[in-house]
Amino acid sequence: MTHRPHPGTHTPTAGIAHLTGLTGPLIPLVIYAARRRGDAFAASEAVKAANFSFALVTVLILAVAVRTYVPLVGFLGTLALWVVPVAAIYFSLAGFWLARQGSPAHYPFQLKVVKTHD
Repeated sequence: MTHRPHPGTHTPTAGIAHLTGLTGPLIPLVIYAARRRGDAFAASEAVKAANFSFALVTVLILAVAVRTYVPLVGFLGTLALWVVPVAAIYFSLAGFWLARQGSPAHYPFQLKVVKTHD
């Protein structure tokens, strides 16, 4: 079963929100602020991208801390510094692809920093 976007949804903006989530949560938050009143789909996808981006930043900070300050298991921090960006690229591209088709994207983990009234 395919999902048809609702009339008036701006799927390119929703897709861009997922791709720009790789650079940090700021651009998806700007997209959310710009689209929250006019396009619920793009705003919802921007919130998902921002929350995922907050989770990535948190995990990367923890990985650097483990690598730097925890002897004997610092290799886990190094491993995370290699794995997390690859996973982030994969999930952001998948979110972009789904949003461009008009389907809602789902990330495997998110920090609910930005909350909506949905």
